[in-house]
Amino acid sequence: MGDTDRKAERHARQFEATRAEIRAAAWVQVSERGAASLSLRAVAAAIGLSAPALYRYFPSRDSLVTALIIDAYQSLALAQNKTLDSLAGKSWEECLRGLGLAYRAWATRQPAAFYIIFGAPIPGYIQPTEETLPAAGSSLSALIQVLTMAMKEGDLALPLEPPATASLKAAFTAWSDAVHHNDPEILYLAFSIASRIQGLTLAELGGQFAPFLKDCGELFERELERIINDIKA
Repeated sequence: MGDTDRKAERHARQFEATRAEIRAAAWVQVSERGAASLSLRAVAAAIGLSAPALYRYFPSRDSLVTALIIDAYQSLALAQNKTLDSLAGKSWEECLRGLGLAYRAWATRQPAAFYIIFGAPIPGYIQPTEETLPAAGSSLSALIQVLTMAMKEGDLALPLEPPATASLKAAFTAWSDAVHHNDPEILYLAFSIASRIQGLTLAELGGQFAPFLKDCGELFERELERIINDIKA
């Protein structure tokens, strides 16, 4: 490797290190004030950069928001995949329970990450799905694996009822062809299951449960059992 190549490699490492530092500072701000209040000037000041210098790494607020959304999806995917790896050899029912509880634990530990992808839309921000969709898809991959396991064991109530309309079937087929390359009905099940757990998580983090509910964990566990019963053949 020549001097020019080494210099280029060193520059690339420094560039990525600075981008990571910017994202870390942005996460602090998002955790404290919410994603809608994200300010590039404030992020730049927090790490000792001028605002114009920061634009070399993220040309707009939206590009930084997109990077944080991808970070959040990747963090969720990592938590789900680690959980599934730890349950190797277990039944699909045990794996599904584990993934559901791991989802809740991840959101509880990282509420800012949860909210940036599942909370209220950020005013003025339009998500570039061509950039975020692969990361979003990776966060569902562990659940899709578990449901595929259940299908191969003949434990899923297939075909699903009621049947999908032609347009809905086409939409999930296109989604699967673009990202997951799996049975569109499995993708539909994964999306609907994740949405049920997401809804409970959003209510818990938002303090929406009545004070009579002392143990939210029991609520999640019951819902997971209901999900398993709902999809079993």
